[in-house]
Amino acid sequence: MEEPEPGRTQARRRSRGRFAALWVACVLAACGPRKAPEPSVPPPPRLSAAQVARLLPQKVEDREGWARDILAALEAEEIAPSPPAVCSVIAVIEQESGFKSDPAVAGLPAMVRSRLEAHADKLGPLGRKALSSVLEGRSPGQKRTFDERLRTVRTERDLDRLFRDILAYYEDEYPKTYAMAEMASHIFASGSLEDLNPITTAGSMQVSVRYAMEKEGEDADPVEVRESLYTRAGGVRYGTARLLDYEASYPEPLFRFADYNAGLYASRNAALQVQVTRLTGISLVPDGDLQLYDKNGEPLDEDSNSLKALLAFRKRYVPEELSERQVRRDVRKEKELDFESTDTFRAVKRVYARETGETPAYAQLPQVTLKSPKLKGERTTAWFARSVDARFQRCQARYRDMAK
Repeated sequence: MEEPEPGRTQARRRSRGRFAALWVACVLAACGPRKAPEPSVPPPPRLSAAQVARLLPQKVEDREGWARDILAALEAEEIAPSPPAVCSVIAVIEQESGFKSDPAVAGLPAMVRSRLEAHADKLGPLGRKALSSVLEGRSPGQKRTFDERLRTVRTERDLDRLFRDILAYYEDEYPKTYAMAEMASHIFASGSLEDLNPITTAGSMQVSVRYAMEKEGEDADPVEVRESLYTRAGGVRYGTARLLDYEASYPEPLFRFADYNAGLYASRNAALQVQVTRLTGISLVPDGDLQLYDKNGEPLDEDSNSLKALLAFRKRYVPEELSERQVRRDVRKEKELDFESTDTFRAVKRVYARETGETPAYAQLPQVTLKSPKLKGERTTAWFARSVDARFQRCQARYRDMAK
């Protein structure tokens, strides 16, 4: 998964069992209002491992193994293995990795070397010398130097392990001459090392490493979490949780696929941004973020354009109902389901319906341009969501054929 700007991956644990029934019902019934009471719809079928294996694309190897891991991931999140849920996971795996647990990245050695050299150049004339010195080292028991290993890295796991070995070498083995050690500390300190690693998502579903760490909690071992992401079972487990383990009233899976790329509730928030733009005349990019975030996904103190527009909306339409403090407090919940229950969210929807005579949309595809060294050419969240949705529809068609 290619990551957009920071802040889109921040998550809060959701209650799990309620999501499956709500979302599957929306998929099957199109979330439309009913004119009269109807008999309750029976729950969708629960797929077996053999059935899931038959839903996988034709060229997938070890179909039974993938099927077992998909079912285990759904069970871990207490989500019923219904056709829509299973096909959602299958579609994302196919899009992100083509069913490779540790996918290769084209041009990875050159990509990483370029980043390291650019960073070293910023440190002055000793920067390149310090970099070369460290890359000439090797881990205990390794015949190849770090430089030789860098030339042959193919996958995200190769690179991740190399970076960890370099850091361990720097901390334990690197010569302690003052000038070189000082320069190397700028290049290979833990924070800088992480920043220089171009791989921020990993595994068959390209899950954010940050998300996986947050899911496991503060006491999690970063090495164990990263290594788990590179396994088939671990990549599917984290990816399934990121994709399905939150509630949203989306009318179709397309918007959940967009959220997988752009962040929790990005599609819902993008619709709100469009509505605020129409009400205030303030042009906003509907990217799904109502706040500004730092590189670690933490909100900044600076007001975003979306927040400024919401404050203008308050002043023009509901000055007696909403205070500025309330708007600011509500916006902090933008990555939560509870945002929909805030006075600010409800006021925008109510005023939009009154002023335009239209029913306000719950969701819209966010406008986010993807930035990643893994991508060739410009891609957007809308492109990603539609591509995944096409795979989802093909999986659903395979299920219908199988059920005949």
